[in-house]
Amino acid sequence: MHKKLALLAMIAMVGFVSCNKNPKPEPTPTPTPEPEPDPVTATITAADVTVDEGKTVSIGATTNSTATITYATADASIATVNDKGEVTGVKAGSTQITLKVAAVEKAYTAAEKKINVTVNAVEVPPTPIAGITIDGDFTDWPALDEGIYTKSVCDPDAPWEGVEEIRCFATPETVYYYIKFDEESLADAFAAETPDMHLRLCINTDGEYESGYQSYFLEGYDFIIEGCFAEGGKFVDFDGTLHQRIGGWVALMEPGNGLVMGKGAGLEYEIAMDRAKFNEAANTSEDPKPMGETFQTGIRFYYNGWEEFSNMPNCSVEEEQGNGWGFLMRIKTFNK
Repeated sequence: MHKKLALLAMIAMVGFVSCNKNPKPEPTPTPTPEPEPDPVTATITAADVTVDEGKTVSIGATTNSTATITYATADASIATVNDKGEVTGVKAGSTQITLKVAAVEKAYTAAEKKINVTVNAVEVPPTPIAGITIDGDFTDWPALDEGIYTKSVCDPDAPWEGVEEIRCFATPETVYYYIKFDEESLADAFAAETPDMHLRLCINTDGEYESGYQSYFLEGYDFIIEGCFAEGGKFVDFDGTLHQRIGGWVALMEPGNGLVMGKGAGLEYEIAMDRAKFNEAANTSEDPKPMGETFQTGIRFYYNGWEEFSNMPNCSVEEEQGNGWGFLMRIKTFNK
């Protein structure tokens, strides 16, 4: 019995040892890696652009890439472009805009495209000018562009200082004058024994100074429009007589014919002259001299009867002519 038990125990131990023996595992095969795909070729779609000066259009470019399109202009003086692809015409001409997308790693290649830009010229209509209304309200004068009127200011060394400044502005239809008086001088004139004031618009129509009347202004002039602009120490409406000066005082048009009109307030006065009426009268003289596109003009002022009050333009008595009379202003007609 003991022999049987010993044999069985030996058999069990052999079986136990046999069951716990570790067999050598088979190696796991290494998988073959999949090849990486090539990056997609990026493309940019955009057409040539035409835009007017001062206008903006969109290029409307598209791309199959995930990268952002960038824009650059070859000549910003012709056209500009922003980061949204909006093109603004600057001036007439042609240029190019370059569109780019950067490469996206392992996804898209870089791409570049050039488009042509044509900027069309735009005819800009003349800027409307402020109209001058002869109404004694002078707020319309500052609205004029300084480049379209001629101005003369009082020379500090001139014999007279009664007028600080005059301006003249001419259109094909009308010649306008603006006058700014010196406050103290005007007060003295209005307080004079005879508180009336006159002026003479001196006009040289042909630019030939040697043919004009050689007095008051060393440059000759052909015509004078004379009238009263203040009575009893107050401004009144201006309405003058037209004289041709060469050959004596030849009256060509009497007051009341709509040739000139003027109004004043404070220290300012303004006058308008109808060019068509002026030329109609000038052509009736023995020596017709209608007003050209370019002409010359100045104003002489009197007070207390016919005492010299001022003339404009004026100058220093130290200058060449030696008497304080200045040269006429040269006026070029402004065409709208």
